[in-house]
Amino acid sequence: MKRYLVSALVLSMVCAGLLVLVLSNSVAAADDEIVTADRTLTAAFEKGDKATIQKWVDPEFTWIDTNGIMWPLRETLEAGIKPLVPSTGDIKVVEHKYGNVVWVQVNLDKNYSAHTWVKRGNGWKLLNTSEIAVHAPDYKVVRPTYDVPCINPCAYVPYQPLTANEKAALAGWQEQESGRPGMWAKHLADNLDQRAVASAGGPRGPKADIVAAQERANAQDPKRPVVAAVPFLWSRWWDEGTAVVMISVQPTYGQRAYWASRVFAPLNGTWMMMESYHVTIDSAPVMTAVPLDQSKDPKGLKMLTDRNGAN
Repeated sequence: MKRYLVSALVLSMVCAGLLVLVLSNSVAAADDEIVTADRTLTAAFEKGDKATIQKWVDPEFTWIDTNGIMWPLRETLEAGIKPLVPSTGDIKVVEHKYGNVVWVQVNLDKNYSAHTWVKRGNGWKLLNTSEIAVHAPDYKVVRPTYDVPCINPCAYVPYQPLTANEKAALAGWQEQESGRPGMWAKHLADNLDQRAVASAGGPRGPKADIVAAQERANAQDPKRPVVAAVPFLWSRWWDEGTAVVMISVQPTYGQRAYWASRVFAPLNGTWMMMESYHVTIDSAPVMTAVPLDQSKDPKGLKMLTDRNGAN
């Protein structure tokens, strides 16, 4: 198995109450622990070895498959779900460490699987699996020809953060998606060359290339409609101390809805989106936002008024 391990150790430092992400270029012996456990658990799922599965998974484990179906632990075991990426073969492995959260990606050809591990009192446990079989969309993506304000997640969210870390992670994400110049790049991590993966596009390009493409598009058509980040309708968050894990359901504008699985963590005092997987929900229809002059949505109209007043 080919292994491409990138190590990031998050150390808690009492310095203005901030967590500092410390990078390590060397691969310590402990780095092999989680990758080995991950391979063992994958093999257990392949064999239907429930005893081994129960040993390594968190009670709140969820599995998001390539069709965009989310399986909790009980249903995963009852259905006998098998891994998309096998435990053996020419598998590429990427490992990113965020203290009490470790993100492992396994990849074979166009198949990708993200495994989010969390540290518990009785050892490391797998909290979430998200699988992507990269493919071209079977429909035409339609970008709205009118402004779509960022009502959700920028101003309103169907979620109440319970801890200081959850509040900070949410605030960072809201600023990232605010549409204000530089905010998307500010909160999107690339210190470990992190690449988001989506069903329709596979791994995203380098952040610098995306920022440059966005700037070119704005320069070519400065009057093009401002289309906000997509909202989320349901989410669940886990504060693991050094990082926050989140899964959510997100409808899109002119596309199918998707499941998102993410890891947020602080880097040099700023909360960043460290990892992100977007799994298309195949059964979802292609949806879009309704223009405000038709919907008369009071939340959107207020945000539009506030934005125009600030300009």
